[in-house]
Amino acid sequence: MKRTSKGGLPRPQPVESIELNNEHTGRRLALMLLFLAAGLIFLGYAVMQMLTPQSEWITVEAGTSGGASSASEFEFFYRLGGGEASPAAERRALSALYTELSRNAFEVFHNQLALEGVNNLYAINRHPNEELTVDGALYEAFAAVERSGNRALYLGPVYDRYSGLFSCEDDSLLADFDPRLSTEVAREYQEYAAFANDPRAVRVELLGENRIRLFVSGEYLEYAGREGIESFIDFAWMRNAFIADYLAEELAAKGFTRGVLASYDGFVRCLDGSGEAYSYQVFDLVGSAAYIVAVMEYQGPRSMVNLRDYPINLLDQARFYRLRTGEVRTPYVDTADGVCRNALSSLTCYAGDKGCGEILLEMLPVYIACELREEALEALAEEGTDFVYCEDQVIHASEKEAAFSQIYEGGGMRYTVAR
Repeated sequence: MKRTSKGGLPRPQPVESIELNNEHTGRRLALMLLFLAAGLIFLGYAVMQMLTPQSEWITVEAGTSGGASSASEFEFFYRLGGGEASPAAERRALSALYTELSRNAFEVFHNQLALEGVNNLYAINRHPNEELTVDGALYEAFAAVERSGNRALYLGPVYDRYSGLFSCEDDSLLADFDPRLSTEVAREYQEYAAFANDPRAVRVELLGENRIRLFVSGEYLEYAGREGIESFIDFAWMRNAFIADYLAEELAAKGFTRGVLASYDGFVRCLDGSGEAYSYQVFDLVGSAAYIVAVMEYQGPRSMVNLRDYPINLLDQARFYRLRTGEVRTPYVDTADGVCRNALSSLTCYAGDKGCGEILLEMLPVYIACELREEALEALAEEGTDFVYCEDQVIHASEKEAAFSQIYEGGGMRYTVAR
């Protein structure tokens, strides 16, 4: 199942002219909402070329009659014919299961919608210090966060405020949300971060058998009341990592392993352990546009996480903001002070025996930093999480056996691979 064209690239390939720009108008947000409402998704050249199926492959669609689902942010490609059922019967069963799982994931991880009988993030945030029974997928996500020791989950108040930045239509509106432009906002975010980093102030207590309690101290509750805080915890931009794991693991448990799940924001689960060849496109930012500079071949199963400070598809446009100065704001907020930062323009990490959530939590201290610490990256590789990133026209790869093709060379640019 090849997902890239044969031969070399005559020039670096732009991603459908997706660029960060200074025109932050309502048209961009309206377009994004149109795609979501219609249940359609354009993942961009990155994912579509990486996974474009040939004749024996299908794109699995989730049903839309039952309402919204997480499928609107994913593409699911599958190869039929692996079981005793006919391809048509297999397709119907797979679509029904995917529809059910995607809807459940949407409901469980939602932080802005109250649903009767569902203890999702919205319900948990509004019932602090109460014992609640949650879906197993959410419980496992909380458990992964606890094992990692990372406190990004607890930046709910920052995510709530900071999300407004990406819908601003002009730089003049940023000061209400951007701690780099407003000392008052910076002070507020630091206060939020101080609570978020203190387990004595807020923590998710895992009580077993899918029972949890969101502990919030009296001091934090009083502060939240004064400041109008409603979200103590939120997976926010990290959500699809855990949803990808949930979908992949449930599909595999039912015997559906001949497929690949990819979210628009960089989380990929390849379930296929058959030895089928796959390829992953490596991007680099040239000026203000993302370009494909190489193709990495691989075999599954594999989980892959890409963090980047530029968009590669239309939905991505709503996750970044470029100021007129050229500075970029991203969703990757530092737990230290609530300020976004990234040590690299883009970093992809992957492993065959870990989920996207685990890989992401390992990456956060490395990526969300003022500068790259090579020793931290090497430590990831030593623990079984390999990496790929581009810098100064060099593709850095930790895996010695990683096979790259279509490495760009020409037009004044020459990319090389360093291991």
